[in-house]
Amino acid sequence: MNNNFKKIALIINNGNELVIKNPGVTHGGGTVVAQNLYKTLIKKFDCKIDIYSFIKPEGSGLLENTKFIDINELMPDYTCDKLTQYLDKQDYDKIITLNPEGIFRGKLIQVHSLIHRLKNEHILVELIKCIFLHKKIKKNEAIYNNLNEKDNFIAVSHKIKDDYSNNFGIPLSQIKVAYPGCEKIYSDLPKITQKAHPVFGIVANSAVNKGGHLFLAAAGFAKLLSHKKFKILIIAPKFKYDILMKTLVFIFGLKKDLLVLPKQKDMSSFYENIDYLVLPSQKEAFGLVVLESMSYGKPVLVSDTAGASEIIDFHNGFIFRRDSFCNFVNSIIKLINIYNNDFVHYKSLSQSAYKTSLKFSWENFCEQILV
Repeated sequence: MNNNFKKIALIINNGNELVIKNPGVTHGGGTVVAQNLYKTLIKKFDCKIDIYSFIKPEGSGLLENTKFIDINELMPDYTCDKLTQYLDKQDYDKIITLNPEGIFRGKLIQVHSLIHRLKNEHILVELIKCIFLHKKIKKNEAIYNNLNEKDNFIAVSHKIKDDYSNNFGIPLSQIKVAYPGCEKIYSDLPKITQKAHPVFGIVANSAVNKGGHLFLAAAGFAKLLSHKKFKILIIAPKFKYDILMKTLVFIFGLKKDLLVLPKQKDMSSFYENIDYLVLPSQKEAFGLVVLESMSYGKPVLVSDTAGASEIIDFHNGFIFRRDSFCNFVNSIIKLINIYNNDFVHYKSLSQSAYKTSLKFSWENFCEQILV
């Protein structure tokens, strides 16, 4: 384990992200990464961390060996360049910024560029979205106009690495891929028993990007074509307001097969009660739910546009083509048949999924960052 970096500066827009409870449920994956990075650096690497933020964390959630620095108080006339100059004069072994509003020269930076995939959207979708995101896109593009060879970036998947390069002009040599981690749930995977019908789990809100609507449609066709029964466990907090979701459930007769859940404070029950995790996102930097479900021994079905697809080897789960609805439907039918007709194969998938999760820890993630 690398212990060469003892004193670290962590720059984050909102310090609350480091202390909120249940970040994976109520906030995006970036918050989960930030929180686990912070905790692991202190608990496992014995680091001392100075947090620079525009928003002070609420309550007393910060760990020992942590100092909070309010950028607004430190630098009332704040600019990226001024903060960079200030940081360069401090005695830090490593400076890490998470989803920054600006570039801090020569520092390790995690950025997000999914909105820039609008360039690859259909023209009508691109037009509609750009009405709302035009200013944000232009602001982000301006930030990365003057990169140099000292700027280094972390991407949580090769798909995001390519996004950084294509959207911001960052040389691939300056981008390192470090896959996120997950908690180790079991020392040994519990006995796997077959239920009457397989249960598919999906975490989706009303956003089209997450693929909730696409999955319900694909599951409906899979039911009609296979004549096989299955259950669906879906976390969809806005389901009661989502007319399209309700319409799909009605058309395909899925009401008796579907259990809709609100936001979960604890995801363990969800993972324990599913047999497959489905991630049908159109755009996904990684998809931490994939690793989390694997840690419970649950095989996965992941879209080829999600970063997590890069760790799927068809022994621990399957990948479907996001641009082919028929491929998605056939993939669901395949999983149903494996569960019903070849449970030995299912158990092998489950064991491989569990073993895969053990390879991805937050300690390994931090080691990659500290190199």
